[in-house]
Amino acid sequence: MRSAIFGLIAAFASVLLAILLEEAHFLSFLKLSALVLIVGGTAGATFASYTPEEFANLIIHLRESLFPKREFSLSDVFLDFAEKARKNGLLSLEDQLAGVPDAFLRKGIQLIVDGTDPRAVEEILFEAAEGLENKETRSAKILETAGGFSPTIGIIGTVMGLVSVLENLGAGTRALGEGIATAFIATFYGIAFANLAYFPLANRLRTWAFSRDRRRQAIIRGIISLQTGDNRRILVERMAPFL
Repeated sequence: MRSAIFGLIAAFASVLLAILLEEAHFLSFLKLSALVLIVGGTAGATFASYTPEEFANLIIHLRESLFPKREFSLSDVFLDFAEKARKNGLLSLEDQLAGVPDAFLRKGIQLIVDGTDPRAVEEILFEAAEGLENKETRSAKILETAGGFSPTIGIIGTVMGLVSVLENLGAGTRALGEGIATAFIATFYGIAFANLAYFPLANRLRTWAFSRDRRRQAIIRGIISLQTGDNRRILVERMAPFL
């Protein structure tokens, strides 16, 4: 979380510092009309590309990737489950379900407690993991789509500004220069938002989705190992490559 927030702050701060070092007038880069066009236009075009449910998932996934909860040790949990199952059988794990904070892990434990066929357990869990990964990577795709729209809408804003400049060619050299500079602010905003916010956050989501999927793969191996009655060493070995 700290690296993501620090990276975003550093990226925007470097742009602001560059403006100051160029001795440019800071207020020249603050154009409300261009900001409204870029933010509103990008949001509208992106909203038109996806469903409300996908945007709701995006908000949830962004929050979880930027402010992750402290993860519990899967190895410790499964070793505890293995010990209880060895002493009292798999049915005894049902008493532990209420204390399991991970919904995917609860699903797996419930399946083996219910006596589901091992092959069916494996298929159900792999399909569920794939579905969750698709949802998470879809959220990253939304941000990548916004990153694609943003510079293009910036060009639209620049063209609009240049049209206004050309209509007022007789206003004088100074006014002409200011008009052209204002026109290019929209392109600046479009490129900046894409490369300093949308794409970095999309990459962050993809990294987070990958780590979540690896954790789910470890859970699947642990569930299979529990159901087949593997000893503790084999259970840990099956899970280890994904942790």
